[in-house]
Amino acid sequence: MAQVCRRWREIINGAPELWTFVTDQDKASIIMVLDTSRTHPIGLSFRDKSIDESLYAAVLDHSHRWIRASIEVSRHDQEVLRRLEGVNVPMLEHLVLEIPALDRHSTFILDLFRDHPPQLISLTLVEVAIRRWDSPVFGPRLRELKLIRIRTFGPTLENLRSVLCACPELAHLELKMVGLSKGINGLLPQGHPVQLPLLHTLVLRLLSPTDTIDILRMAETPHCKSYTIFIHSRNLDSTIFSKFMERIQQPFKACIYSCRTLEMRIDNLNVRIICRSDQSPSSDFDLKFACGDSDEKVLNWLNSMLLVRQPPLIPIPVDLHLEYSNIASSSPSPSYLHQLLDVRSLSIACLQGWIHRLVEALSIPRGAEQGRAVWMWPNLQEVIVKAFDGPSPALLHMVETRMEAASLRQGPRGTGEIAMLERLGVGQEVFTLKDFEAFRALIKDIIVVAPPIQPASTRTLQAFFTSFQSLLDPQMT
Repeated sequence: MAQVCRRWREIINGAPELWTFVTDQDKASIIMVLDTSRTHPIGLSFRDKSIDESLYAAVLDHSHRWIRASIEVSRHDQEVLRRLEGVNVPMLEHLVLEIPALDRHSTFILDLFRDHPPQLISLTLVEVAIRRWDSPVFGPRLRELKLIRIRTFGPTLENLRSVLCACPELAHLELKMVGLSKGINGLLPQGHPVQLPLLHTLVLRLLSPTDTIDILRMAETPHCKSYTIFIHSRNLDSTIFSKFMERIQQPFKACIYSCRTLEMRIDNLNVRIICRSDQSPSSDFDLKFACGDSDEKVLNWLNSMLLVRQPPLIPIPVDLHLEYSNIASSSPSPSYLHQLLDVRSLSIACLQGWIHRLVEALSIPRGAEQGRAVWMWPNLQEVIVKAFDGPSPALLHMVETRMEAASLRQGPRGTGEIAMLERLGVGQEVFTLKDFEAFRALIKDIIVVAPPIQPASTRTLQAFFTSFQSLLDPQMT
């Protein structure tokens, strides 16, 4: 159409992504894009699991113009990747090579590129290993490196150290399901830790505990503020856990001292803590951790960090998400939590006795008989109830009493004044239509939310609350 219509030619000329991006379509369309783009940089995305070799050869002839490339092939066609060993890619900035998980047979190995790609800043290898880990593909401009599902023929710790040394500008490092080969005696490489001053995101998923700790010890990342640590182990050794927490303690403390808000998500899979600084988003700290029964260790560690935050204790604004089921009624009373946490948004999906006590603690101010009522979490403005097995009047009473107290606005903060509840979310199977209308009369912004995916263990959350209360009250047994 562009060949016969000037208007269409103007539109296409003004949208270079239409004629500089190659996808796995028919050969005629690809040849047209290659011819139209002439000398312009091109991007390509081959997600088809079966790539025509003649089509692929046509694209390889223009490798000197590649600026970004994403290639996914089935294990039956993985030899196509061999052709990358001899191409020249002087303009390439982003590269993704992937063999889908469902097609995997074994890790594919290749020598990547003949010459060093001088502009490469992002490299992702999925089920693809490098024959020589001192490959020139790991250059000084590389800022993002992802190695995923390289179970065999992965790098040794010494190889990984060499890679990190070659990439001083690395900002994002991700290793997922990577089997680190054992070098000489399987020992950690000698020498000083590798300095990665620009690294801000570290993702280590489903590695062995020792490999995880060795990587943390090997890389010096003073400004890393985003950790995702999922360890492939049911029971994490206490020594290994302590070493990991020592590793992240200083950057977390630096953020917690200037913490503006804290988000805590405790569910049946993992613990996530997001500490938002009052300085800038780059100062935020994000920790996601999962390893068998270690989540209670993470929360106990968090408790100790909160207690040393600053004297006197000033509660931190928190968004608190508790998605544990079957919390036993014997768990400690939740009322003590207000001493360290100033919860603004509360999301709960807990069943049986404990949640009833939490609702009760939110309904009745402490010290009212002495004339100095102190409400738990006086700044609470949003409550999301995903699961609740108790009588809905208890929740309705909590909402009524807090709304009534907020409307009176008596006294300064801490002596009775609390914020209005502005938003209420209820689970699809929590309340009847009559209950819903009763809440609607109190809060205009009321929504229906999905229930939790599945119930979870009770041990972790009970241990967390027990630990929290014992830290605040050393006399508690």
